[in-house]
Order: sequence, then structure tokens, then C-alpha cells
Amino acid sequence: MAAASLSVIIPTCDRPEYVRQALISVLRQTSLPQEILVIDNGTEPLRVDLLPESSLIRLVRALPCFGVSQARNLGALISQFDIIAFLDDDDEWDRGYLASVRKTQRDADADIVLGRLCDRASKRPIANKQACFHDESDLINKILVRNPGTVGSNTSVLRDTFMLGSGYDPSLTTGQDKALVLDLLLGGASVKRADDARVYFRNDWTLPRQSEL
Repeated sequence: MAAASLSVIIPTCDRPEYVRQALISVLRQTSLPQEILVIDNGTEPLRVDLLPESSLIRLVRALPCFGVSQARNLGALISQFDIIAFLDDDDEWDRGYLASVRKTQRDADADIVLGRLCDRASKRPIANKQACFHDESDLINKILVRNPGTVGSNTSVLRDTFMLGSGYDPSLTTGQDKALVLDLLLGGASVKRADDARVYFRNDWTLPRQSEL
């Protein structure tokens, strides 16, 4: 069976140093997407020459300070492929992330696939943020209490399923990304965790070294 087609959506706002690294991590995937949509809502347009060269990358200029939720929703609307995989501009994926997402979605026939959250510096799993759950009902209960590891950068959704919901709520902060998954689960969506899909979070907030650019 052929792998599902996939769109990557990266919202970005005035962080070219970070988004470049995020894009490099996508271009290094063992299983590449069909398109990478960079939704730029910075105060100044993102310069194309600051991004890696690839025919997969499409830079879309949104309204300045549009907001991450609106940027993600815009990306979803203009995406063209079966699965939407979200990645924030300051995070990165392990090389096997998309391969694991695709395999998990295919094997479990899941509407939503959640990856593992790891610290970017240590590469170790972030405590209490591993999206551990037994079934959809269990995850709903955990989301209602706290965020068990459900964020923008580790969430992949079938495009058709995403369009059945109301998208990311622009009135909520990025710390409430779990609301999208909760909304879809309450609507009857299925969910599975991809154990080998690792997201590396930047917790130190330092700019990349010149050697990384």
C-alpha cells in the first residue's frame, strides 16, 4: 500500500533563525511530505533567501501578527494532501517522524496521530508530556485535567477530519493547543500515538549557532 500523501504546515512570526532549522528537520525526513507550507505572519515578510532551497517549500504571506492558530488554519485550508502534520517554527522533528506518523495512521486507521515530546538539547522525553492514553475516552479525560502532551508540533490529522471541526481557536494561547484534539475527539475522531515519532522542543530559547545555519 502506498504511503499517505502529506502536507506539513509551519506557522512562523519573525523567527527566521528558528524556522530554517525546523525546515531542515523536515527536509531530512526519511519519508518526505508532498508539500511544506510556511505560513508567515511576521511584522516583516520572511525573506525567501533565508530558507533552505527545496521545491517542496511554499512560502505563504499572511496578515502581520495573524496569530499561530489562524496561521495553522490557513495552512490547513490551502493544503492539498491527505494528512496535515503541524510543526511550530521553534521545534524540530527526528528524521523518522513522518515515517512513523504515516505507518501509525495506516496501521491503526487513525484520524489523529500524536508524536512524543522530547527536549531538544538532551533528546530525552519530557516528563508528563508523552500523551499516554488507553483509548479516546481516556485521552479526553486527561486533556480536561491537564495537557498530557498534545501540542501543535506533535499533532497530525487527516485533512478531511480537520475540516469537520472548527480548527484551532484563535482566542486560545498556544499552551491550549490540546483544544483542537479535544474538539475532534468529542466529534468522534479516533487517535493513536506514534511511539517512534519524536519532536524536539527548544527550551533554552537561544539562537542557533552559525554552524547550524
